[in-house]
Formats: sequence, structure tokens, C-alpha cells
Amino acid sequence: MQSFAEFMAESYRSSVHLTWNLAGLKHAAASFSIDSVKVIVSFEQRDEQRNDPAPWHVSFEVDKGEKTEVAYSAFAIFNGVFQSVQEFIEGRGPETLVFATKRDELAGIYWTYLRRESATLEKLGYRLEGPVRVDPYVEFMLKRVKPSSWKS
Repeated sequence: MQSFAEFMAESYRSSVHLTWNLAGLKHAAASFSIDSVKVIVSFEQRDEQRNDPAPWHVSFEVDKGEKTEVAYSAFAIFNGVFQSVQEFIEGRGPETLVFATKRDELAGIYWTYLRRESATLEKLGYRLEGPVRVDPYVEFMLKRVKPSSWKS
């Protein structure tokens, strides 16, 4: 049975005005505000692995905001985070985008939103892999899929 929080996460849709900082080749950030709450979503490409492009890692932090306001805005915050993920994928087209967390609660939220956005992600050419436990983290990966018309 689906919890109320899962139902809200899957049902509630909102969008935010994103301000992008795309100055770095291996780093990008999107920021947005909801009332007094300021959120920064960071995308970082870590060191190259073998000959493959290094994966990009996504994380977010609430930079400013009163605790009660943050709680009231939680669903809108996560919608803004995933809106920035979609825009990042559309703009940069990374081979792999990784969500990693040590918190099981946050892993559950990532899972809910990634599942909710699966059709959109598939249209953008990505498939979801995970969750995978790499202690102490739980990871989800969005991997770009080659269309069948591409030659290896």
C-alpha cells in the first residue's frame, strides 16, 4: 500500500525558476527559491575512469530557510531538484548521472521521484539502474541508452 507521502510525491507537480551556473567543465549548479527557502542543486563530474566518460553526481542542499518553511515546501523542493535534473540532462546529455545518499529516507524519495519521472527520462534516452547499495551509500544511476539505430 502506498503511503500518503509517496502519493503526494507522485501526484504533486510544480515548477520553479532555475538560475544556472554553467561556468565549469566538470561542475554545474542550479539554484531556486521557494518562499524563504533557497536550494542549490550541484552536478559534479568526478575523475575519468578508464576510457569511459566519468559519471556526473547530483546533490542538493537547502542553503537558506526557516525549518518550518523547509518542511512545508518539501514536495516543491524535490520537484525543483528533479526539474533541474531534467534540464541538466537536456542541456549536457551526460552518459551517467548518479544519485547517492547515506540516508535510507532520501533513497526512498529518490526512488519515488525517479519512478515518477521514468517515462520522461526514457523519452530523453535514459534508463534507471538501481538502487544499488555501495556501503555506506545507496545509489541510483541514470544511464544514457544508445538507440538501436546507432552503430557501436
